[in-house]
Amino acid sequence: MPRPSLLRNLGTKILALAIAILVWFVFSAQQRERISERTYRIPLSVANVPAQTLIASPLPPTIEVRLRGPFTALRELDPGKLEAVIDLTGAPPGEKIYRLDPEDINVPQQVEVIAIAPSEIRVALDATAEKTLPIAARLTGAPAPGYEVGQVLVEPPVARLLGPNSTLSRMTSAQTDPVSIADRAADFSVPATVIADAPGVRVKEGQVVNVTVRLRPVAPAQPSPAPALKEPGR
Repeated sequence: MPRPSLLRNLGTKILALAIAILVWFVFSAQQRERISERTYRIPLSVANVPAQTLIASPLPPTIEVRLRGPFTALRELDPGKLEAVIDLTGAPPGEKIYRLDPEDINVPQQVEVIAIAPSEIRVALDATAEKTLPIAARLTGAPAPGYEVGQVLVEPPVARLLGPNSTLSRMTSAQTDPVSIADRAADFSVPATVIADAPGVRVKEGQVVNVTVRLRPVAPAQPSPAPALKEPGR
């Protein structure tokens, strides 16, 4: 006698019903879970910078985002894996304001981005250039009493810098990190690092130099000659 159609493939039907109940339970639990909001500070990244160009404007290293979603999803969220990305694909040289949208933040599907600060980022692109500049040692402090700086030598004396053309065209020299001469009373030499203190500029050659400072005794002040006395009757 054939089995009723309701009982055919009974095991498969029971399994399908169990899966449906489980999915409904999980979904309904998510719906019942309270919604929370949290604020995170995340890094700002720039992707797809066009070839032969550099970013010539300062960029904030981080931005602040406000996220909204289920309590469990926000609690399990790893802030270290979040970032905001500005895509410069096809961007021409020049300055442009880029608006950050929620789609630029890599959040899980259940989480919503409801606020971004700052929401607009100024990006200036410039052609890549190189320039050789003299290196100036940056001295700090004052030598021991009775001494003064007689000569400062930097070896090698020049550095090759790479950076935005408009920025390099305004630079006339490169500086080292601070070299202290505080309380020095004799000549000395120390290694120093050349600092490219400008947005988008880096030292390509000559990053580490040797700075030699030669000191000398301060020359004693010469007494001023006494004024000549005027003879009587003249």
